Amino acid sequence: MSIKQVDRLYKKVICSTRDSKCRGTIDTTVRTELFQRIMDDLERLQKRIKRFDKGSAQHKELDAEIRQLLLKEIQIIIDDYIISQQNGTLSKWRQMYGDINHYKKSFFLYRQESAVPKRESVVNNYGFYDQDS
Repeated sequence: MSIKQVDRLYKKVICSTRDSKCRGTIDTTVRTELFQRIMDDLERLQKRIKRFDKGSAQHKELDAEIRQLLLKEIQIIIDDYIISQQNGTLSKWRQMYGDINHYKKSFFLYRQESAVPKRESVVNNYGFYDQDS
């Protein structure tokens, strides 16, 4: 799945305020599908990136794709936080996700990664890909 397909699904994840069934909530069916697709893509990219040397064009390209997917996942979590604040269900959100500051920091770091060329990739910063090693 491409990031464009993930973006298309993302546009459907927040229920319309016009829909009386779910006024301004996360559509759990779409959320589940989106989460699964992001995780499947991350797993696929994780396997591919190991084949390339750090610093190579292919490695940088795959690393950027991975960051985009992680950013999208964090974006959804932050959206859910805002909606939970508005709906008075923040305690339920906290039980599921923990501290919002973790996601804010991660979002900032993943966004900044490409702007700071000497920085290590997501692989090295978070050990994200070394799960199987």
